[in-house]
Amino acid sequence: MKTSYAVLIASAVGAVATGLAERRHRQRLTLDAEVIHQQLLADIATDPQQQAIWATDGLPPQEYAEAVHCNRQISLLAVKFRTGLLNRHALRVQARWLMQRPAARAYWRRFGSFRKDEAVDRWDRHLVSVLAQEFTAVPG
Repeated sequence: MKTSYAVLIASAVGAVATGLAERRHRQRLTLDAEVIHQQLLADIATDPQQQAIWATDGLPPQEYAEAVHCNRQISLLAVKFRTGLLNRHALRVQARWLMQRPAARAYWRRFGSFRKDEAVDRWDRHLVSVLAQEFTAVPG
């Protein structure tokens, strides 16, 4: 094998490895951020002082706690989808299951447009689209 071919192959392998390492790093950051987010939401859902700070639209504490629990579920679906733990079919199945729950439907009715506005990339937009479709498809 000529030296130039060996250098070319080594460069290609190095580029692929660097790309895969970067992807893995982004997935790790996503998972680490989700752990923090889930803990924050757990604190808000169970702490009346936190609820008073973060409650929107004058929701009563119990309703706001339910909304926070629904947000936890949707955030978990989002990170599982983003990191490849859910494919598109599994995402749709879980979104439908979620939209069969009255609390999730109430959450989506109130905050669905906000989730659409805050979607930053194709993963978020696809998740929001699936949730909106399942909200419409499930009678309630």
